[in-house]
Amino acid sequence: MHRKIIRDSQIHDLVLFRHGKAERPYDASDDFSRNLVELGKTQSLEQAIKLKELGFSPDVVLVSSAFRASQTWDMAAQVFPDANPIITRELYLASPEFYLRKATSTGAKRVMIIAHDPGLHALCRTFLKGGSRDHMSDLLRLDLPTAGVAWFQKDENAKSMMRLMANLRP
Repeated sequence: MHRKIIRDSQIHDLVLFRHGKAERPYDASDDFSRNLVELGKTQSLEQAIKLKELGFSPDVVLVSSAFRASQTWDMAAQVFPDANPIITRELYLASPEFYLRKATSTGAKRVMIIAHDPGLHALCRTFLKGGSRDHMSDLLRLDLPTAGVAWFQKDENAKSMMRLMANLRP
């Protein structure tokens, strides 16, 4: 199903960016309200800089409105000031299918999603199925850590229609 969604879309590049390191659940009033710690802010900015240095710049950024995700975007926005952010609660703990449909529905070629696990990691694993085995993809199969970034590019020859371009780990 995801192959058809990707094939029929305008998307060329999709970046999955897990929010930066956040305060522990018991330090916040609820999960949605958890803030980034200082390390998380630094990680978020550094990951955005690395992504830009590799040549990615988003047209649209889909952002979960959970505090830790929107704060991750606040840091990344310094690097990508021309991107159009769409901040919405519906990305909070969404399914991998929802993330993909939301990204392709933007009509943009270069999309970044800043959100949460397990949905982002599950989407990474979907894109990696049947793909090449190397250190970068094997690490991503294991996890998408906080402030982890996975950049995929549309590739008609890939089994999943998406090829891993970069796996940035903090």
